[in-house]
Amino acid sequence: MVTEPNSATVNLFDHELRRVGRVAVPLDDPQMNVAATGQLVAAGDKHQIIVLDHRGGIHWRSDWDRLGGSADAGFHLDGEHVLWVRLTDTKELVAIDATTGKEIHRTPLPGPEAAMFVHRPVDTWTGLTLFHPDPSPAMLVGLDAEHIALRPLTGDDLAGFSPAGDHYLTMAPDGFLSVRDLTTGTMIVEGHLEDLPDMPPGPASWRYLDRAVFVTDELILIDVSTADLPDDAEDHLLLSARGLRCRSQVRYPHPYRSGAIHPSQQPGRWLTRHHQQDQLRLWQLDGRLDDDPLPGQVPLL
Repeated sequence: MVTEPNSATVNLFDHELRRVGRVAVPLDDPQMNVAATGQLVAAGDKHQIIVLDHRGGIHWRSDWDRLGGSADAGFHLDGEHVLWVRLTDTKELVAIDATTGKEIHRTPLPGPEAAMFVHRPVDTWTGLTLFHPDPSPAMLVGLDAEHIALRPLTGDDLAGFSPAGDHYLTMAPDGFLSVRDLTTGTMIVEGHLEDLPDMPPGPASWRYLDRAVFVTDELILIDVSTADLPDDAEDHLLLSARGLRCRSQVRYPHPYRSGAIHPSQQPGRWLTRHHQQDQLRLWQLDGRLDDDPLPGQVPLL
C-alpha cells in the first residue's frame, strides 16, 4: 500500500507490485497512517480513524476521543480482521473487530509512547515494540478467548520475523544485531555491526540507517552507512542468518542510491523506496544463494 502526498488516497499493490486498487479515503488530512489486508483498509489522521473495503465502502469510523484519545496512535490490521491500536494517552492496547468497529478487549500497556507493530507471516500473533528506553519492550500480541494475550520477547528492538515465523530479529541503537528463537527466546547469534565477519573493506565504523529484514530464512538484509558520511552514502548488505557473516554487497542495476528497505512478505524478495525519485521497487534473489561463500554482486531479477 502507498499513500499519495496531496490527497487522502491509498494505492493497493499485489505481491508482484501491480496496482490492484485505489481507494479515496474520506479524511481531511492526507498525512495519514494506513494499514491494509486483502479485504480492508484502515486509515487514521489526527482526528479520526476509518475502515473501508477495497471499493471504498465505509465499514465504520470513529473519533479518536471515543477510543480514548491518542491522535498519534499506532495501529495494525491482522489477517483475522482484528484492528490493533496502541493508545498513547491512556497507555492501553485495544483490539477491535475491524469489520464492525466493535471493541473486543483492551488492556493496560504502559511504556514509551512510540510503538511499532511488526507483521508476522504465520498464524495470528503480531509483533509489537515500544521504542525506548533501551532496551525497548517487545512482545507478541494476540487474542485468547476474546481477551488480549501478551507474550514478552527478549532482546532489543524487534525488527522482524523470518518467513517461517520461528525466528525473530532484534536491533540495538548501539549497533548490536541478534537472531533469536521465537519459542524459547534463546539467542541463536549476536554480533556488533563493526565486528561482523567478512564485511566489505573500507570504513572502520558503520551505522544502521533502517530496520533490518529477513529476505529468506537464511538471509538478512541490512541498510548501513559509514558513521562519518551522510545517509545517502548507504549500502545494502546480505548477512547469513546463521552467523551474521556478510555474504554480499547488493549492487542494483540503476544509478540511484540503494534506498530504504522494506519486507515484501514473499521469501527471497524485498522492496526499496526512494523518496527523491518517488520510486518503489521490488527485487528478487535468483535462488542460487545458500550459506556457502559468494563474493561480489547479488544477481537480481
